[in-house]
Amino acid sequence: MPKRLLGEILVEQRLMTTAQLEECLQTQRSTGEPLGTIIVRRKIVTAHKMLQVLAAQKGVSPWFLDKDKPATDALDLVPIGLCRRYQALPVAVKAKLLVVAMRNPADLDAIDALRNISRLRVEPALADETLLAKAIEDLASSGTSSVATPDDDLGLFVGKAMVELERNKTKVETAKPLTEADTRPVIGLINELINQAFKRRATDIHLEPREDRVDVRLRVDGQMLEVKSIPIDLQRMVAARIKIMAELDVVEHRLPQDGRITYEVEGKSIDLRVSVLPVQFGQRIVLRILDRTVPLRRLGELGLSRTNADIFRRMIQRPYGLVLVTGPTGSGKTTTLYAALNELKSPTTNIMTCEDPIEYSIDGINQSQVRDKVGLTFAAQLRAMLRQDPDVVLVGEIRDQETAETAIRASLTGHLVLSTLHCNDAASAIPRLLDMGVDPFMLSTSLVGVCAQRLVRQLCPHCRTLGVPDAKSADALEIFGLNQAETWLAQGCAECSSTGYLGRTAVHEMLPVPDEIATLIANHAPVEQIREAAKPWGFRALQQDALDRVSAGLTTVIEARRVIAFADFKRTDESPTLRLAA
Repeated sequence: MPKRLLGEILVEQRLMTTAQLEECLQTQRSTGEPLGTIIVRRKIVTAHKMLQVLAAQKGVSPWFLDKDKPATDALDLVPIGLCRRYQALPVAVKAKLLVVAMRNPADLDAIDALRNISRLRVEPALADETLLAKAIEDLASSGTSSVATPDDDLGLFVGKAMVELERNKTKVETAKPLTEADTRPVIGLINELINQAFKRRATDIHLEPREDRVDVRLRVDGQMLEVKSIPIDLQRMVAARIKIMAELDVVEHRLPQDGRITYEVEGKSIDLRVSVLPVQFGQRIVLRILDRTVPLRRLGELGLSRTNADIFRRMIQRPYGLVLVTGPTGSGKTTTLYAALNELKSPTTNIMTCEDPIEYSIDGINQSQVRDKVGLTFAAQLRAMLRQDPDVVLVGEIRDQETAETAIRASLTGHLVLSTLHCNDAASAIPRLLDMGVDPFMLSTSLVGVCAQRLVRQLCPHCRTLGVPDAKSADALEIFGLNQAETWLAQGCAECSSTGYLGRTAVHEMLPVPDEIATLIANHAPVEQIREAAKPWGFRALQQDALDRVSAGLTTVIEARRVIAFADFKRTDESPTLRLAA
């Protein structure tokens, strides 16, 4: 039977006239507002009466949050995280029945989640959307609820999993490999962990088995953040569940394994790169979070100084040659290269990539995946790509001599090649490639330039304060010649999880390779000589770029020292006798 329209019901019950309904419908056509909102605003029907009619239309009971406050015993059954996610609030317990005030009583996913966590049958009721949202936020901010923090939300799922484990303990403790059905008790726990990590802007989830527990830590803004420990009894179940999700071998526990999970969170599809490593007390698991819905950054959004941006643009606008971006894992190298491809992308240019993995899909660019297990290495794929008539080639990473030499030959035959390399700074890329066995003359004729970068945490704009630096900061400022009476300091608030930092920005150094520096490379010149020769061409060290951000109040000198090595050793005239530190 088709659902009856709201206007028809109101007219039939003589709560409004046909003429009033037509006027309200005309307003709705022009504003797009819900019909019920328009009718209540015009005071044709009261808010309470409208809620009654809407509830009857949906086949549920109404719940008036302005009159009937939620019961404490009901609130204690459901974590506030679920209430926020589904806009549903438990309001009463009747025997084995949990009454839940909801924005959408037909949300079956919400009802299933609430039933699983509370272990009661759920009776949905319709509540006013505005009052419901306010009630949930008031509860979360009041601190009176036992489920007001994300860690406690996770704890409830841990408790539920332990209850299920006790029921099936004999089956789980056998040596027989766990099946998907055996891991059902931890499904909610793992889902909640991933959801929390995504909301906290984490890039990685670490599950670290200890002798008596499994520690859970997140990497947020480059720093590890402790979340909660999971009982050791759940370790085998959690590891098996993640392996099943990543389509890995559940039986194998002696060798490292790598996999991938596609996961839906808040209506977005994210990728999780899974790494499993056998350690002393079990299997250590790391899940790297890749949000494919995040828009690709442009060069102007990377935090480059004006000089560095100009140098980098000149590098990537060359018709051929090799451009490298260096830095450790997690320093934003791929983001920089994707921004460069966005800059170069055009209908007249054939851009091809070989990556491991393909982290983000870029429309208009031909991207391919390296598959080492079947022999499709970076070098092999790059050789195949050169037969596809490319103008610009992105090689995800130069790992060995074969890939390096293939990339250099491609750059010498009319192609612009972009790639990454793991080393400490821009100039160190040269001895790194020479150490791989690359011919110095070929390198000097192909290399266009090198960009090195790091990510430093930015001061939280909500709580940073201008004040007198503490002893540690004052010492660091003095070492680097920034003798400031006042500096911006990290404080900590709810917005930044009490860390004092929110988000990260990149610091860079650009090493262009004009003829003068190319000659030094060919002659095996030391790194320091190359750096000195690059200064007239705009080269500024990472340390200088970081200190510029300290002076601008974007970060602190303590944070800069955490990420970047500074030459801050002090000379001493003391005799070399044994002196013990305090």
